Amino acid sequence: MSSPHRSLDPRSGLVLDTHELGRRAGAMKVVRATVEAPADLGIAVIGVPPGSPVELDLRLESVVEGVLVTGTATVQLRGECVRCLGPISDELEVEIQELYVYPGVEPDNDLASRLEGDLIDLEPLLRDAVVL
Repeated sequence: MSSPHRSLDPRSGLVLDTHELGRRAGAMKVVRATVEAPADLGIAVIGVPPGSPVELDLRLESVVEGVLVTGTATVQLRGECVRCLGPISDELEVEIQELYVYPGVEPDNDLASRLEGDLIDLEPLLRDAVVL
């Protein structure tokens, strides 16, 4: 869910602009990009190194209520085993399926994500996935 406490930076790789998608149900846009990971994506013992690549393979589809985002984001994890203190390295593929509702549309769920103007923020989805 998008955070109302920070304004979105359209230059961020994890903020997607849906303007050219329009609000016609059925319109689709494919996004395949590699962007830099933000800071603090993870927890104290394991996380995504800041600036490391995040590979996005997404499909944005305009639907009646908003924009449906489906696909994957692949990140590298680095950390330390809490038992043996050895280094840990792994790759995590995050499945993404999220409906971002248009401003003024009442979602069926209080936890639904919202578009901010024409912008979608993927960072909260990645934060939740890495912490799990």
